[in-house]
Amino acid sequence: MRDFRDAKAMAHSLREALEAKSVSLTHSESLELVARTLGLPDWNHLAARIESSLPPLMPAGATNPVAITAGAGIPIVPMRDLVVFPQMVAPIFVGREKTRRAIERALATDRRSSG
Repeated sequence: MRDFRDAKAMAHSLREALEAKSVSLTHSESLELVARTLGLPDWNHLAARIESSLPPLMPAGATNPVAITAGAGIPIVPMRDLVVFPQMVAPIFVGREKTRRAIERALATDRRSSG
């Protein structure tokens, strides 16, 4: 099983198969059955197990996860009219020379440094 979507697909298939035999289950009940079939007490345990088995999210192009220690400064670039989500790719247009240099420096080093 790759991630929680596979478990949800299993629950959906189970629900459809039982519905064909006139057995009615809610989506929640079918999720619970899939979890128990896989040897876990409930869906929350299965979802947590799947989540803990996933690799950490990494920035695009990174080969190693970035570890941020407590108290470490993280550079922030204010953006107008843009909401950024994890794993999102969006063009960044900068007008100030200072901002452009900071971005180039970050890309040349650990992809976080602002100098």
